[in-house]
Amino acid sequence: MPIRAPIILSQQEIERFFENVPSLRHRAALMVAYGAGLRVSEVVALKVSPIDSQRMLPRVEQGKGQRDRYAMLSPRLLAVVYKL
Repeated sequence: MPIRAPIILSQQEIERFFENVPSLRHRAALMVAYGAGLRVSEVVALKVSPIDSQRMLPRVEQGKGQRDRYAMLSPRLLAVVYKL
């Protein structure tokens, strides 16, 4: 069976998707998962307090392979997270 290329959404489609998520909390979680490339379990376990806002790096504790790591956040995404 041939391997298919993933479907890539346009920026407008992504924006429209996030605009239609009614809860700010859920929207922020989905934006962090998408923007930082985190797994659902990593987003659920993520806390706002360990985010280094100067470098825009949240600490992901016990991610894949039970390893701690840092993920990148854009300034726009960081603003959404701090609205919570």
